[in-house]
Amino acid sequence: MTGLLRGPWGVILVLANLLNAYIAYGALMIRPQGAWDESTLTGIELASGLLIVSGALTGLLTVFPVSRRALSRWWLALPPVFLVAGLVRLQYIGYVYPMGPGG
Repeated sequence: MTGLLRGPWGVILVLANLLNAYIAYGALMIRPQGAWDESTLTGIELASGLLIVSGALTGLLTVFPVSRRALSRWWLALPPVFLVAGLVRLQYIGYVYPMGPGG
């Protein structure tokens, strides 16, 4: 039974982690031109929030095959990294680029 579960779960989790990596690249590598660049800041905040949600969902999705011992425990290491990266980036943007008096 372990061999049957390993393939589909592995493929699904690899695709989910690749999607998380793509979102993380967008959230972490985009730089606003300044505090006035609201559209870029909104995009970074959206990507960070999406990274938090997708990291949490991928983590929950990973728990099932790991608890059934279809996959090793190392699969649980990557989703919290994405979750924390999204949280840190969101906090950083809120700290460095606070809303001005007009926002």
